[in-house]
Amino acid sequence: MTELLTQDEINQLLAAINAGENDVNKFENIQEFEEFLTNREFAPEKPYGIFDKDVSICKFFDSGKNENILQDIKKKNEEEGFGNQTIPNTDIMLINYSIFSKCKTIYGFKEIVDYYKNPVPDTRYKDRGHQFRNDTRVFCYNCSTYFLPSLIISDGTPKNETQFLCRAQTIEAVEKYLFTRNKKVLTMNTANIVKNGTLKGIKNDVFIKDLDKKPALITNIIQYTPFNLIANLLDGTNVAKGDLLFDEWK
Repeated sequence: MTELLTQDEINQLLAAINAGENDVNKFENIQEFEEFLTNREFAPEKPYGIFDKDVSICKFFDSGKNENILQDIKKKNEEEGFGNQTIPNTDIMLINYSIFSKCKTIYGFKEIVDYYKNPVPDTRYKDRGHQFRNDTRVFCYNCSTYFLPSLIISDGTPKNETQFLCRAQTIEAVEKYLFTRNKKVLTMNTANIVKNGTLKGIKNDVFIKDLDKKPALITNIIQYTPFNLIANLLDGTNVAKGDLLFDEWK
């Protein structure tokens, strides 16, 4: 009797074939990727999310004494055991730059992510799930004002910056962008939702090179991806290997 492949197995087989034959799905080498992140030639990206236009954006390269502030944030992250994501085989580290210029309050990575899990309710969003995915603001409780944090790309010296997004906002932004390119990825493709008992995970069917016009999306995917899976993202094998997005079960 002929054994039939399931649709999921067929998808994995096709992904493996495509990953092996199509070099556009990956960066040629780690040096190409490192140069991509650090050459300061990113095309301007409009801020992601839904928010008031007058919300302040943290800008490392536009602020004074920024090196000292970044070191303070990095140290805070180290003490709390969060953030400061490194990229394998490079000197690059991704560090949140989250200081509100009005009151000079410094926020660590954990504080930002914890806020995104429970943002100040805003009735302009149709429900909490919609707010989790689209409200990219952080509320500063010291001065009761919102701001947008940034993500610094540093190889020992800060070289570039993009917008900081939480996990849910990263998923939302990636899905929306690739949908404009006629690709349904992550939760938009129900075949990517997998179960392990009562837990659910999302297969990462995103080729990182498809996001090369959106460096903020690349940096945010990487900052939430475990160190051991980043290499798969960069060489385009994450799809064929069936990697879970952020290696996360919920």
